Amino acid sequence: MNPLTYLLLQMGLEGKGLIGEHTIRQVQIVPDEELPLMLLAQLADRKLVAYYSESLSSDLQAQLGACISSIEFPEIDPILDILKLHKIQSDTGHYKTYLFPPQPATNPEVTCLSKQDPGIQTFGFDCFAEQVYAMERDSRIVSACVSVREDKNCGEAWVYTDPAYRRQGLAKKVASAWAHSLIRIGKVPFYSHKIDNVASASLAGALQLQPVFEELSITLCTS
Repeated sequence: MNPLTYLLLQMGLEGKGLIGEHTIRQVQIVPDEELPLMLLAQLADRKLVAYYSESLSSDLQAQLGACISSIEFPEIDPILDILKLHKIQSDTGHYKTYLFPPQPATNPEVTCLSKQDPGIQTFGFDCFAEQVYAMERDSRIVSACVSVREDKNCGEAWVYTDPAYRRQGLAKKVASAWAHSLIRIGKVPFYSHKIDNVASASLAGALQLQPVFEELSITLCTS
């Protein structure tokens, strides 16, 4: 697949659908996700693509599109200035998304548990996907990875390790097991983080993940 295909897959995972070439709408309600006013992404092949909410007029979309042609990613101020001229106050999130390379068979230290498992519930991972990949220390779960979102095509990882057990490679093991489980059934495993999340970027490096795109998500400011 090319990088744009992966971007569209993740957009679908977040409930976003295309209407036309560059216009998006929310086609499915996904917890903690909202339709951005504008999504600007730089793909791994350096191509820059933009998508606009259907709530923005065609004239405003055209103005934003013309602005994009004159900026360098992730420069965003000229875009925000245009929105302000239209009396639109906005917030911006900057994220980086990766692909997992083929993963080895599940580490025997990692256990696949149901989200109904009492240990998973105590760990706080019972509100995500059904299967959770976890590791125990001292008779309790201390590290786990689960699909924070998953559909028929792909999933996105959520990883957490108890602070007392970090820097032992546990997050790498559970994330690898999670990714292996998706790849085995033909799904694409994604890993994403905010651009300034140093710990998550470090885990991506340890797992030798492949950067596939960075995105700027511009949302309506509600405060």
